[in-house]
Amino acid sequence: MSINRRMFVAALTAVIGFAAVQAAPLPALAAEKPSVIRLASFGNPAGKPYGTGAIGVLRAQELLEKEFAADGISIEWQFPRGTGPAINEAIANGQLDFAYYGGLPNIVGRGAGLKTKVVSSYGVSPSYVVARPDAKIASIADLKGKKVATSRGTINELSLFRILEQGGLTPDDIQFFDLQTADQIAAITSGDIDAVVGGGSSVLQLVEQNIATVVFTTKGSPAPGSNFGSFVVTDAFREAYPDLTQRVVNKFVEASYFASDEKNREALFDIWALTGSPRSTFEKDYADEVLKDRQSPLLDDFYRANVTAGVDFAVSQKLIRKPFDVNEWVDDSYLKKALKDYGYENVWTPRDSKGNAVQF
Repeated sequence: MSINRRMFVAALTAVIGFAAVQAAPLPALAAEKPSVIRLASFGNPAGKPYGTGAIGVLRAQELLEKEFAADGISIEWQFPRGTGPAINEAIANGQLDFAYYGGLPNIVGRGAGLKTKVVSSYGVSPSYVVARPDAKIASIADLKGKKVATSRGTINELSLFRILEQGGLTPDDIQFFDLQTADQIAAITSGDIDAVVGGGSSVLQLVEQNIATVVFTTKGSPAPGSNFGSFVVTDAFREAYPDLTQRVVNKFVEASYFASDEKNREALFDIWALTGSPRSTFEKDYADEVLKDRQSPLLDDFYRANVTAGVDFAVSQKLIRKPFDVNEWVDDSYLKKALKDYGYENVWTPRDSKGNAVQF
């Protein structure tokens, strides 16, 4: 493990360990109400305070603001540029109640001691490998010896690892560059790196601008390396406010339903474009895709298999010291109640551990 990686893991563990004792708020009495509910999702290159996926709908339509207005509870949103690792730090410091972010950082956070529960999946989306046209990369195997960038500690790092496996490669076979999204764009444009691994609009912008071409994608299949993540709640908030937790999950499921309805496709792209990413990149990413296949909140066997693989990766890369029980971390009771109360129990098709649809 590199010095940079050891420093990254040590710093995260130190922050979480100290903050768990010093900064995490004590649960309030159940009868009390908080003055604010604080949520976070990953930032975007344009730096605008909006998100994609169901969290983008939740934010743009102000579903939580409307839900809790009569209670006098305000909603605070955070979209940190540092994405998953920054969200972990905010949770550790007692600055968040809910977070929607990628599978690897929330696994690392849990493994390092963050006290959270998974209350919903954020679905599965494709990963892309894009390369400069003159880099002579036409397949995964061609990445050997090349300069490849993604963000350390994010779901894209796990995606890169699993994609390399499919080409018979390991991280030691490439020159890895730890760059955030905006820096990736600058580096591949200048020719300082050869390829970028990422998801959705950020990498597809490079294709639209003729800076890079897609050489591999998991799109259209449940191939290993796809992007997955979780909607989590802190134990402190969940234990203090179980009813409020349920109401937040209800609104998240409502947003997931909106994002899964084909009649909302155009409106959905308009919402996601509030992030500052070109609307056309969302159209390209979702072309020939069924919305509900991408926006499923289900905590099914496929979700759990992806998380388990992520835990194994985190242990192997010494991002966490030891594995943990995925089923103990996942609490599907809120989701099940929301699906039943809304009559959404048959909207999304669950998948088995291999990603195949399970028929009702």
